[in-house]
Amino acid sequence: MSELEKVRIGKGALGKVVAFRLGPGCDLMKSIEEIAKKENIQSGLVLSGAGSLSQVTLRNVRLFPDEFPVMDRNRIYTPKKEPLELLSLSGNISKRDGEIHVHCHITISSGLDDGRAYGGHLVEGCLILSYCEIIIAEITGLEMKRDIDPETRGPELFFEP
Repeated sequence: MSELEKVRIGKGALGKVVAFRLGPGCDLMKSIEEIAKKENIQSGLVLSGAGSLSQVTLRNVRLFPDEFPVMDRNRIYTPKKEPLELLSLSGNISKRDGEIHVHCHITISSGLDDGRAYGGHLVEGCLILSYCEIIIAEITGLEMKRDIDPETRGPELFFEP
């Protein structure tokens, strides 16, 4: 079996690019979703993010599942409530059940642990300390949507031209 049998490919073009700055107390995930809705970006990319955070919860897979789907019992949620630097943010914007859905991964460093870095899946509750600069881009000519994958039985990304 070829590896390409398990690969989904979608093609589109970059459309508008939107840059925004979030202020103190903003929720990073909710803000990206709100801006994507306001700008009518239904398929897109989260290109970058930089700034400072006061708290974050990172989600990572901790245990291999006995079978799919990966559930919360297979995950670990790591809260950090301290001065943090946002080093990297990337992901995508798609539709899930008719609503805008943001899927991002984040890398942060701690000001309390000699700059130790942490990473994981971005979840709600990641709050801005002083500012955060985000750049997102629309993808045109390609519909990206989350639907249940028959193999993983989880909400995975599908493409339609």
